Amino acid sequence: MSIMDKLKKNSKLKHTDVLSESKFFNEKDFTPTDVPMINVALSGSVDGGLSSGLIVLAGPSKHFKTSFALLMASAYLKKHKDAVMLFYDSEFGSPQAYFKQFDIDTARVLHTPIVNVEELKFDLIGQLEGMDRKDNVIVVSILLVTLHLRKRWKIQSMRNQ
Repeated sequence: MSIMDKLKKNSKLKHTDVLSESKFFNEKDFTPTDVPMINVALSGSVDGGLSSGLIVLAGPSKHFKTSFALLMASAYLKKHKDAVMLFYDSEFGSPQAYFKQFDIDTARVLHTPIVNVEELKFDLIGQLEGMDRKDNVIVVSILLVTLHLRKRWKIQSMRNQ
């Protein structure tokens, strides 16, 4: 028995597999958006788009991060008619009109207000543990960076100039 076979056998997780044979690594399900260059940015292909995994949008205020997130969520919800969206929100700056603009049915959105990262972490872990792999769920989290971190970034930015 090879060391790879031993490690695979010893794993407590049922989806452990050799990377070259993993269905999670090799089988990608893409959800194209209505914007071809967003698809290229997400997948490297005009016909690609959103796939499973984590996407982080970071930047200054008023730079369309929420719009990009809602554009991707809208595409996912259109592709998967049974899908729902978990929407974690600490900014409370996304009026229902934003969702309407991206043709998102708010009856398919579970809004969870959060005030800190710990709330997000514990609630999201609970949600993920309660899901099956076949559940079609997209998670969007709008987090406000604390003033302390913004101040530190500004100081660091000034030092780098």
